[in-house]
Amino acid sequence: MCSAKINRLILLYLLLPTITYSVTTAHSEQISAIFPSDDQQHVTALMDFITPNQSLVALSIWDLKDNRSVFQQNANALMNPASIQKLLTALVSAKQLGQSFKYQTNLYSQQPLTLVNGVLDDNVFVEFSGDPTLKQANLINLIKSLAKAGVKHINGDIHLIGHHQEQLQAPGWVWDDLGICYAAPLSSFIIDKNCVFARLSANGVNNIATLKVMGKRPIYVESEAVYAQPHKRDVPCDLQLSRKDSNHFTLKGCYSGAKSLPLAIAVSEPQGYAINVVKGIFKKLNISFNGQIIVESQPRNSSELAIIARHLSAPLTDLIDEMLLKSDNLMAEALLRTSAEKYVNHPLNFNQTTKAFVAMLQELGVDLTIANIADGSGLSRYNLLSAEHVMSVLKVIASDPSYQFLINSFPVAGKSGTLKYKRYFNKPPLKHKVMAKTGSMLGVANLAGQFVASNGKTYLFVLIENGLSPQIKRKQKAPFSAVLLQGLMDIPLVRQPQIITQPLSE
Repeated sequence: MCSAKINRLILLYLLLPTITYSVTTAHSEQISAIFPSDDQQHVTALMDFITPNQSLVALSIWDLKDNRSVFQQNANALMNPASIQKLLTALVSAKQLGQSFKYQTNLYSQQPLTLVNGVLDDNVFVEFSGDPTLKQANLINLIKSLAKAGVKHINGDIHLIGHHQEQLQAPGWVWDDLGICYAAPLSSFIIDKNCVFARLSANGVNNIATLKVMGKRPIYVESEAVYAQPHKRDVPCDLQLSRKDSNHFTLKGCYSGAKSLPLAIAVSEPQGYAINVVKGIFKKLNISFNGQIIVESQPRNSSELAIIARHLSAPLTDLIDEMLLKSDNLMAEALLRTSAEKYVNHPLNFNQTTKAFVAMLQELGVDLTIANIADGSGLSRYNLLSAEHVMSVLKVIASDPSYQFLINSFPVAGKSGTLKYKRYFNKPPLKHKVMAKTGSMLGVANLAGQFVASNGKTYLFVLIENGLSPQIKRKQKAPFSAVLLQGLMDIPLVRQPQIITQPLSE
């Protein structure tokens, strides 16, 4: 900047607030950079005092009322977003699918039902849509429509319709997580979130423990695990789940507790799991068939089939609630895949889905050219976003009436979702004053949303903290995000100078 322009800015500042002045947006930004406002000074002093030395922190704060940036620190640095990436997925889903969208799971026959002595001489089709909320009970009720119509035997095949997907997990999902339900595989075939519950029970110290799968689900888990003596906690003792073909698993290692241990196991082959679940339902309902269960990767033209029954999911608003409040990874991946496939109008894999993801956000004014996007949930270690990328999403949500409903799905401090019981967020001054999506994994502690300060104004904020070791996290008296937001509660009001159009010389 030339010296004459700097002198002019200094003169303007020295004359404030005794005069009104004419200033362009560019000059306003220059004044702000040279002479920080009270709120900017407040945040700067706060960050100078509390920013941790052991981790990397990025922060962006936006004054929603005055439509201005209050503070930025490392705001353009690319970092691991973890689950705050679900905010991007929520926005894209709202754009592509609409608030009233519902997943459909359909039961068809080739011709209208015509029975002879309880025999249906036809093929039956169960069309899956990748509904992340579909339960086995929903499938039972769907297929029960055949029994209610009097069908006792099907002289034909059972066709399961859904996209064939060889890639069930996104690039960058940690191998150790893949057998656990929060990393359940994405597929057209989702039943009970592709998650099975089991319980491990002791048979005495150092004896093979008993493992029981709950609900008679069609998977097989072999136990080679033992219960160790609880007092020997200095000896490494943990459990390892190995995955085999056809949804077979082996649990090895040891557990140093004394009580039975609940387990949540992600199925490894959703398509095979769906085949066995459907086969079991027909058997349970005493409907026999002399054909086979056939999987078709291409959806049928529904106009060529006769609808028997249909199951609908809850509307998109409820699905987004579940995704953001519970930080549901499978919900996020399913919603993103469905949105992307609607965008391009054909089936996609993970890589194609994320390319469509970037394109859809570009249309909303969110430029992810330099970012790296690997999934929709934030579970992948390959994701790289900046605080400003996430802030761009928050601005769209907060400013566009079409998407403002998404704010109601944010966890509320001390009230709902992942902030309901979070330390220091469940009591004043943060309780009910912060609405934000959390993002946590090993080394990552992020938060993005909005808060209402004691000055009565609402601010958008994105806090990304990477490189936080478990040892340091355990020693913290309070989470850094809580300390920061408590300080931000006292952010001062800023008096805005009056802007006029006449020349300064007058």
